[in-house]
Amino acid sequence: MTNEYKTVLTDKILHFLYRNVSFQALDENEQQQFLEKFGKQPLFIEVIEIAIALEEMIAEVEATMPKIQDRDYLFPIEQQKQLLKDRTVIDGNVLYVPFEEMKNLYSPMIVILQQSDAMQGVEAFTKGTILPLFNLCAVQKRDLIILPFSNKPAQPLLFKNGTLEIELFNQFLQHFLTGDAQIMPAIDKAIELFTQDNIGHQRDLMIITDNQFSDFHKLNQEVAAGKMQELDIDLAVIAMSETAFEKQPISFADKVFFAND
Repeated sequence: MTNEYKTVLTDKILHFLYRNVSFQALDENEQQQFLEKFGKQPLFIEVIEIAIALEEMIAEVEATMPKIQDRDYLFPIEQQKQLLKDRTVIDGNVLYVPFEEMKNLYSPMIVILQQSDAMQGVEAFTKGTILPLFNLCAVQKRDLIILPFSNKPAQPLLFKNGTLEIELFNQFLQHFLTGDAQIMPAIDKAIELFTQDNIGHQRDLMIITDNQFSDFHKLNQEVAAGKMQELDIDLAVIAMSETAFEKQPISFADKVFFAND
């Protein structure tokens, strides 16, 4: 990243923010503070522009796919109604409807983010990849937990309902770990966090990595897969290189995406 990188909040960037539910969750004063704090930071601008580019790329791919019929899937509001119906209890002539549970229909989404020496060159890309997840979590009213790691996991960053809490977001944006990468402690920590989840619906885990782990020889793929299955965790991996992934694969992932594609 160069000093010449622009630090101007363009209309496109502002549009991205103001249509983002996680940004909308801030009050007007907090939104202004957010813009003043991050608006002239080169890394912030770069991260947002990467997020915008990713969204546009995804939209282009979706536009080329056959249209899915409405009956083939449940819209979020219909899904919420179905979950509410499933959790309703009938006792005689009394119907107990858990309206409070409408606020917490989804388990947290956890992102394991590698921040080793080897990942410094793709810092903006990895953080830009995460940024759209804030909006998704805000829409679904679910917590977003970002778990940076190098040779050990850092303190998890908990964004309640995906809201862009200013100081916590600043920590996410500005902090970067160093050293080598050990994947096992990070996976163990994520599993520990999911065991504390009482909702048990749509447990999504994402790992963003270059697949260059110093402890790969210790990783028991069958044991890890068993834990994922036991907790019903859906694991997606965003790998920086297909070649590196083939050398040190995470074979129990449900989905794998390659950044160099």
